[in-house]
Amino acid sequence: MTNSERRLLIALAWMCEQYLKSGDVLDHMCMGAGEDAVDILYDYGLVDSISRGAQWTDAGRALLDEG
Repeated sequence: MTNSERRLLIALAWMCEQYLKSGDVLDHMCMGAGEDAVDILYDYGLVDSISRGAQWTDAGRALLDEG
């Protein structure tokens, strides 16, 4: 992954953490933008599912820690 991709993913991950977090999971609330965001994070192995209730993987938590 390029430095630019990493920076974009960190920003996306933190936006999801801030706006989609519900308890210990991410809930995209069936909103198109939220679904797309979770789908992208899933493609990079940062969350475990594209469904409502996705959880951060170890790689996702490490990315959040990096940001």
